[in-house]
Amino acid sequence: EIGTFTGYTSLAVALALPCDGELIPCDINDQYVRQDIWKRFGPHSFDFIFINDDKANYLQYYDLSLQLIHSNGLIAIDNTLWNERLLNENDTSIETIAIRQTNKLVKNDNRADIRFLRLGDGTTILQKKIKMVCLTKPVFIIHECFASVHISPDRHQLQYSFVRTVSNRTHHRAKRWTTSDMFHILIHYDASVTKLSKDEQNLIKEAVDAATGYWSNAIRPKYKLHDRIRLARQCPSRKMFIVENDYSIYYCSEKCLSETRCGDIIVPDEHLHQCHVCTKDKKCERIGSKGGGVDAEFILYVSAIETNRCEPVDTLATASFCQLESDQDRPIAGNINVCPRRLRGDHNSIDFDRLVSTIKHEILHTLVFSSGLFAFFRDSNGDPFTERDPATRWPKIYDEKLQVYTPSDKVLQQVVRKNWKTRSGTIDKITTMLVTPKVKAIVREHFGCPTLEGAELENQGSVGTALTHWEKRLFEHEIMTGTYTQESVISNLTLALLEDSGWYDVSYAFGKPLLWGRNLGCDFVKTSCKEWIDSKLEKKENPYPFCISSPKPNHSKRTCAYTHDKVVMCNLVEYADPIPAEYQIFDSLPNITDQNEIARFGGHVMLADYCPYNQELTYKNTNRDSRCYRSENQPSSRENYALEKFSSGSKCFDHGSIWEQYIDQCRRKRYIAPQAAGCYHFECISSKGFYINIGKDKYLCEYRGQNVTILSAEHDSVYAGTIICPDCQIICGSLDNFQCPSQPNFYPVQNIQQSNLRASVHNICKHLYKFNQLPMSDKTDQLHIKSHILLIFLIFSFSSKNILI
Repeated sequence: EIGTFTGYTSLAVALALPCDGELIPCDINDQYVRQDIWKRFGPHSFDFIFINDDKANYLQYYDLSLQLIHSNGLIAIDNTLWNERLLNENDTSIETIAIRQTNKLVKNDNRADIRFLRLGDGTTILQKKIKMVCLTKPVFIIHECFASVHISPDRHQLQYSFVRTVSNRTHHRAKRWTTSDMFHILIHYDASVTKLSKDEQNLIKEAVDAATGYWSNAIRPKYKLHDRIRLARQCPSRKMFIVENDYSIYYCSEKCLSETRCGDIIVPDEHLHQCHVCTKDKKCERIGSKGGGVDAEFILYVSAIETNRCEPVDTLATASFCQLESDQDRPIAGNINVCPRRLRGDHNSIDFDRLVSTIKHEILHTLVFSSGLFAFFRDSNGDPFTERDPATRWPKIYDEKLQVYTPSDKVLQQVVRKNWKTRSGTIDKITTMLVTPKVKAIVREHFGCPTLEGAELENQGSVGTALTHWEKRLFEHEIMTGTYTQESVISNLTLALLEDSGWYDVSYAFGKPLLWGRNLGCDFVKTSCKEWIDSKLEKKENPYPFCISSPKPNHSKRTCAYTHDKVVMCNLVEYADPIPAEYQIFDSLPNITDQNEIARFGGHVMLADYCPYNQELTYKNTNRDSRCYRSENQPSSRENYALEKFSSGSKCFDHGSIWEQYIDQCRRKRYIAPQAAGCYHFECISSKGFYINIGKDKYLCEYRGQNVTILSAEHDSVYAGTIICPDCQIICGSLDNFQCPSQPNFYPVQNIQQSNLRASVHNICKHLYKFNQLPMSDKTDQLHIKSHILLIFLIFSFSSKNILI
């Protein structure tokens, strides 16, 4: 509390703190002021801060509080209406001016949202921004979405470079290519990268090396360049087009620009050709000397500039291709820009694997996946899919609205889905499909739908997202969807797009299986998720891959992904406003009667058409997520409430009952995440099943659906609960020469009585701690609060550890 005075608020807040919480009252007093609270605790240390005094310094307190508060933390600022003194224009006291300035900043601050304003004297409640759902302790969030922004150069920026190709057809395709066949990408780091800290530079460079290494091995150009790459210099005004030696060169009118840009960076002169200019009397010449050029097949310019395209809070990186080679139109230079803000401060949800995945994604935008490149695609014979203007060699039609050349219907087609089901009735849904031959074949095989027209492109998002990614609803964890929501894969669908461009040979050995939507048929891929969910629920079937959960976050169920490699949760959330009518899904929801309220519920990911599905979790205020195979996700022993083990040898297993933890040598009890799941190490035993290792004990799973009773004593605590055994084939089936046990014809009926489990716990506690009376409930959960209702209500939305008041 900044301004404690009599301590009334401090005492009220203390009543809501958990037993391990900490309250820090601050006041202007020589006895305490030298403690330097701000520096001692550091950034992102507090869940709640109450600014209550020293109004002349409100602005400074607010700015410092934003540094100290956790993402999604609350800041309360008292006296923000100042008993109507703000309305008095003649009141120019230091305090009044400071409050006015603070209110103006708070109103427009994109770092936090105003959640509540108490009238009268005024108390403003703000929440530091992050997309999350609050659940039981430990608090976790639906994995934050990292967006991709791709910008195509318009027709005045797009140029051919001064380089041609020779056929590469003497090399036949194979699963693996030799070193000499590798796609040579030259990485050039802009000066902006060198301005980052050493750790940030290393993070970017290691991620870029890993990403380019993948593409260098997975693809290669069909036609090799016959010379070093020298990019064309850009023109300051309207360009003049001429034909020289049977291929296209732009000549600038009067002069070239002093600087040539590729995306967000300035291209080094060493990478540029001479300046090609024509005077008004049509005298054309080359001025100056050309650079030495680059001995590579693609130049990747990497920058770290906080551009306006980085402004959306979820944008991690942006990308753009720059110039094309002049024979086959293949891009030969591109820029990816990593938003430096996302590498600093509260970026717990970014890890190395995700950064590599993002950079792989952005590189692909520079190579092929761009609405600005579709009109330049060529067939297997090297002929353009889209008709060209013979005078310019550019595609004939330019879309001024989208600022891209329009591809032919051999590449893109609009398909109308009749009777598309929504909450308010049926509509005609217009979709855009990529229909090139290999893409069409792959996507039909994937969904098991022989009549599918092609692969649907994203229809939502702004320029740079729509039409430049696969549709999120249908290809959720494919790397080329428009937002990163959980671990992604580069599937054969994306590799097929590279092949269909006519520019690359690909090795499909580098593709990974896309499990989302696999073999779900035409009904899944051609209908809305509302129709799919409704039809499954009518048949009393699971609406997989979509999900339904309680609309109240406290009751949301954590469960295992269908691969059992991570813990997931249904990402159904309530929005502040009704979601767009065409995406509204539910006619009714449990315990909600207000139809306007129902209209606000949908999936957490807008690009997935608001369809709810099970999604990976990130634990609040930590570097942990819910992937079982990452040892970095292992919680501390103090926070390991369900004895989980994260490792390369771990899988996810569903809990069959509410787990209980008896702590302080069985003197107190607390419940652990009802209807949850956890990550545990396992051992496969051929013909017998598999063991789940929990704590110091092993538990044998012999058949699917078996309820295994868990009793384990660890760290002065006793844990009790059950685990539901999954299918042995899911856990061990990928092992060579492994045989799962035969399943019984009749599964034993297992009804684990809580009283029996409790008796077993009692025996363990009595044996270990000589404790004869088990607690009936966790006393720390029984909080009796009598005053300051507003603040206590807000604090209840957290499992608070540190509160600064």
